Amino acid sequence: MTLTISNLSPFKRRSAGSEEIHALLDLLPHPALIASARTGRILFANGPATELSAYTRKELSELDLATLLPGLAPSARGKQASTLIKRNSQPVSVQASLTHLNGNEHWVAIMLETAASAPAATDTAQRWEALHMLSLAAQQPELSSAYRQILQAGALLTGAQHLVLYTPSASGALQVQAVHGSGMDFPATLEAKDVATLRVPKVWQSGRPIESQLQRAAHASKLSYLASTPLDLTHPEAGLLAAADETAAPSEVLLTLLQILGASASAAALNAEVQHAWRRDAARLAEHEQVTAVLREHMQDGVLFVDASLQLTELNMAAEAMLGYSQNEVLQRPVQEVLIGTRTLLPELEMALQNNQVMEVGKRKLLRRDGQEFLALVRIAPIAPQGKLARLAILISDLSEHEAFHLQTLQMSDRAWLGDVAAIFAHEMQNPLNNISTGLQVMQMGLSENDPSHAQLQSMLEDCERLARYMHSMLGVARGRAHQPEPMDIAEFCRQQMARWRVRLQRKNIQDHLHIGEHIPLIMGDAHALEQVFTNLFTNAMQAMSGQERGLLALNVSASGDGMVEVVISDNGPGVPEELRSRIFEAFFTTKGGEGTGLGLSITRRIVMAHKGEITLESFPGGTLFKLRLPVVQN
Repeated sequence: MTLTISNLSPFKRRSAGSEEIHALLDLLPHPALIASARTGRILFANGPATELSAYTRKELSELDLATLLPGLAPSARGKQASTLIKRNSQPVSVQASLTHLNGNEHWVAIMLETAASAPAATDTAQRWEALHMLSLAAQQPELSSAYRQILQAGALLTGAQHLVLYTPSASGALQVQAVHGSGMDFPATLEAKDVATLRVPKVWQSGRPIESQLQRAAHASKLSYLASTPLDLTHPEAGLLAAADETAAPSEVLLTLLQILGASASAAALNAEVQHAWRRDAARLAEHEQVTAVLREHMQDGVLFVDASLQLTELNMAAEAMLGYSQNEVLQRPVQEVLIGTRTLLPELEMALQNNQVMEVGKRKLLRRDGQEFLALVRIAPIAPQGKLARLAILISDLSEHEAFHLQTLQMSDRAWLGDVAAIFAHEMQNPLNNISTGLQVMQMGLSENDPSHAQLQSMLEDCERLARYMHSMLGVARGRAHQPEPMDIAEFCRQQMARWRVRLQRKNIQDHLHIGEHIPLIMGDAHALEQVFTNLFTNAMQAMSGQERGLLALNVSASGDGMVEVVISDNGPGVPEELRSRIFEAFFTTKGGEGTGLGLSITRRIVMAHKGEITLESFPGGTLFKLRLPVVQN
């Protein structure tokens, strides 16, 4: 079996000295050495090795393998014949078995056999196997497996038939954790009074007074002896190890071996506890890092981290998008080269560093990479683990959308006020305008058509009519109208609208085209309001195609399958310029100069939205398309 005792005994993990390693080597009956495979220097030797070589331990530790065993390469493996040069230069033929130990030390264990030592080879191999098992116990993934392996190694080292290991339970009593051997009923638990009698290593033999429940069980099983030792002499309540045999007598080194085994068990328990704590902390750290990463990458605020010298060390995706820089571009650059504004942030950053306190900088105007200015809310938070300032976190909230919303709110408030004023104005103007129009008509009736004033009066009447239309539109926008939607056949409604407009379209040399799909469901609509929508859209289409040699106005109705009916009104006019499309539904916006009020499409959209529908514009050179989506009747 390959020997892999990178930590020769569990004591080594507890800063053991060379005496403990020598003690373990002395358990071997054959001459044994441990040397460095790198340097060839002898590190440890047991008693039989000093007897064979006639050197003292100190003298051997000052020798190289090449001096003691010329021709033996420390990097070799397995068995090979060699010659040992004794202190008096006398050569001795030996069989050297080299085993490389695991670990960073690169040690090699060398066991020497002479012709006279052959009968004890089996016993030596057994002890090497025990040491090998003992060294690997702490590496077991489960603590219970480690305990069982330690007891198996203990049986090989001590020759005892029965071994038992006790560890503390939740109640404070010691309970059995591992047992080796059969036929012996060890007590399941040891109470505090039993532990008190076994505070020191001791051997009980048959015929002697019984002091504990454990010894009483050994006596009942007719055992020859029972040896016990606490796992930790300074804390006996930490656990107990016991070994017993039915026939053999206890050896002189039995208690020493039990203490070595107990130390191995303690080391295994400590290793398991450390591994558990490490896994728990690693899981918590991984979770913390994952949460931190998610917050950094998905929070809307920009976050920049700077070190104590105010150089950038990290920034999140929001900061990259906000400022226009990638992280790789700005790492280790001074923060003032990236956070550029009308006022520098250096005084606040230096104060946060000096006082280790959060700084609410407030609103500042900053510049993006492309020079665009935006309003931001800036805060500075120091990061000081264990009270030592490590870096600063600069949090930036982009207020540009908030500012735009605020301006939009002000504009809407102004428009609402203007709407009220316009409604009052339009209402008050109706009567005077009607009087003026009536007076002009009376005057015109008293004149012949050939009179020069007749044409002037006609022009004034047309101006009054246009002004009346303005007043009517303004009142419609300001007052609105309470719609009364009810189930209606939108397909039949569209047929009626096309029939109603067909004569007017033909007068303008515009061809009409109507297509209605199959199984068009009813919609919830106000027929009077929707008639105004069609009037506005048809009027716009006719005006767009005026002057063309031949126009085409198409009306297409279909069920979209998502609970909506789609009505598309299209024409082959010149189209709406791209730069005007985004404003086409704004109130008072017109593309007709002084001919239009700029309210038709605004009123149209308001009516469609009141029906919980949608209206969109698609336009291109040679055509315009208005798409209406209206909800169907729900069961």
